[in-house]
Amino acid sequence: MIRPIIRLSETDPTLWEELGAWFKEWFDRTFSTGYNDYQHIQMGTGTIVTLRNIVLGLFIGLIIAACVAFYDKNRLGAFVRKLVKEECLSTEKAKTLNELGFLKNPGVRNSLKRGKVLGNTVHCVEKEQYQAEVEAARQAYIEKTGSEDGFGMPDYKMDLNTAHFYIPDEEHYAAEVRFEEKGSGWRALVLVIVLAVVGAALVCYLLPDMIQLLDNMIDILSPDDVVN
Repeated sequence: MIRPIIRLSETDPTLWEELGAWFKEWFDRTFSTGYNDYQHIQMGTGTIVTLRNIVLGLFIGLIIAACVAFYDKNRLGAFVRKLVKEECLSTEKAKTLNELGFLKNPGVRNSLKRGKVLGNTVHCVEKEQYQAEVEAARQAYIEKTGSEDGFGMPDYKMDLNTAHFYIPDEEHYAAEVRFEEKGSGWRALVLVIVLAVVGAALVCYLLPDMIQLLDNMIDILSPDDVVN
């Protein structure tokens, strides 16, 4: 029976404490590293643990990158594929988020608002019109004053409820390739995570032997062993 999260007594651990203890035991067992007494490499157990943490950091970075790619291709990619499917490939055929069915999608809204990921692929009609007006005003200011010093215009603030979006026709093939749905499903993500965990465990397990191999190479190449 699972114990409740709240302690029944001072000596009774909570469910979170039990889960924490189990995870720590699993982590130490899975990513444990041995220790050898090396002849030429000065290395203590603390250094071994540091190397282990570096290895784990690299594999965790791989998992995070896989998760980001999964999110981009499946959540944000769905918006890109919808634009292409609806043939929103010019300013005349641009559509709003509401027309595309993404008005209440927080991921798409945030990406468009911040200009990240989708900002490099999806174009906003109103933003481009504003930028053209700013450039025209800047040129007029330069012609009048002979310099652009002192010229300033407020940044464009996108209204996601009314803004129209499209992908230029000449760019939509590259967008389709970048946000291709194939190969970016849950199975691929889970496979990457499993392989990363197994790979990290294997590297941690072999780490002392790899250092020992390096130590043996130093011993072989050491000039002290050369017989005159």
